[in-house]
Amino acid sequence: MPEALQILQVALVTTGVLLAGFARAQDPPLPPAEPLTLSGSVRVTLVDSGVNYQLPAINARLARQEDGTLVGYDFWDMDKLPYDASPDAQGRVQRHGTRTASVLLREAPFVELVPYRYPRPDMRRMAELLDHAARHQVRIIGMPLGGNRQEDWQAFAVAAQEHPDMLFIVSAGNNGRDIDQQPVYPAALDLPNMLVVTSADDFGLLADGVNWGRGSVDYMVPAEFVPVTRFDGSPSFASGSSYAVPRVAALAARLIRDKPSLSVAQLLTLIRNRFANGAAPAQLKSGYLYDPRYDPEHEIEITSVDSWESSRSMDDAQMSLALDVMILDDAWTQSEVGRVLERAETLLSVCGIRFSAVQLRQVSAPDYLRDLETGASRTLMDAVRLSGADKRVAVVFARDTGMSTPFDAEAFGKGNTRSRSWLTDSVWLTLALQDRDIALAHELFHVLSNSGAHVQSEANLMLDRTTGSNRTLEAAQCELARTVSLEAGLTVRVEK
Repeated sequence: MPEALQILQVALVTTGVLLAGFARAQDPPLPPAEPLTLSGSVRVTLVDSGVNYQLPAINARLARQEDGTLVGYDFWDMDKLPYDASPDAQGRVQRHGTRTASVLLREAPFVELVPYRYPRPDMRRMAELLDHAARHQVRIIGMPLGGNRQEDWQAFAVAAQEHPDMLFIVSAGNNGRDIDQQPVYPAALDLPNMLVVTSADDFGLLADGVNWGRGSVDYMVPAEFVPVTRFDGSPSFASGSSYAVPRVAALAARLIRDKPSLSVAQLLTLIRNRFANGAAPAQLKSGYLYDPRYDPEHEIEITSVDSWESSRSMDDAQMSLALDVMILDDAWTQSEVGRVLERAETLLSVCGIRFSAVQLRQVSAPDYLRDLETGASRTLMDAVRLSGADKRVAVVFARDTGMSTPFDAEAFGKGNTRSRSWLTDSVWLTLALQDRDIALAHELFHVLSNSGAHVQSEANLMLDRTTGSNRTLEAAQCELARTVSLEAGLTVRVEK
């Protein structure tokens, strides 16, 4: 199975023997670490293949006992060193747990990690694992693993019901199937204190190759090309339902940090009230958990509002286009934004289109919202995008893009936002952008014409790349943009 679509499979060996002919190397020693001094810390468990506790970034965040030993445990080898070394059926070491742990620790810097290496030789030990977690004040347990054999999970199912104050966040799997019909466990178990998650792509749809289930899977979560740390400490990206688990575990930890008295039922209600959506794919129980980095303590506010007017005479303009300009990063100065707007308007003026009622708004928001990401952008747009009867195209001057297929500038019309409506009629520009005026005019044309089409002419604005000199538009292109945008209410005729 490709690394980008991994979920740890446990239904391989249940006899107490690892694998025929497989010799396990001795676990390396645990390096010392300074006592954790995290403010408002929350303990979170990941049941996975263990972690590489020799990596400084991992080691520094591990929950420890007073004698310096780990709270976490290896329930495979039954020792105190849950080292990331779980072989697959061919004896290849998967190194899955370090990657999932890195996501949790990045998105929840207040978390103390309690890693457990899962008990593949004897899955009945899951009951002991949960008791161990309860004794060490763990209430959130992430489980990015699964298998096809229900009998392997009977002990877990019983034990989970005996710990109703624990929330279990479980991956749906990556088999490309409906687990209501072809179950994967533990995801298909019916437990009131379990949340089952799968992966969503940048279009707000189920990602390719992941599992679903109207009765079994609660939420899809952005979990494609998630930044991870590999076993050797190098940065990489990974995809699939496994990586939805630590993202939702981090969200749950944030909510418990803010209100430690929350019961599991109350915690699930908070998540449901924020993210459940009846318009989500029919293959899911609850909806699209679009922004797992949501934090109720974060504030999003407009820090300044200015009007912008072109210095050019536009007496011959036929149509006016209202813009809502949002500046997310201070590296976009108002003078630079004004320059880009002025030159982009000049390029579109050949079609008789001018900008009008332009508002420049400086936005203060959490760091991650300064980049374009499908799910996170909803949090931003819900908070600050202008609403009302008069339509405006949103132009967002962002820092970077976090999209799986990265573009320095990107347009969102009606045609490519059916499942991500909050992005409809918006253009996003990043700091890496070259030929910024050409790019803005190009992306605005995509929105005005509601088309992603490009042309081959090197001189045309709608070439599939900017060259610094592709600035022209044909009469037929202009007619298309005027007609479509007028029908959509994005432009209005200029009264003479």
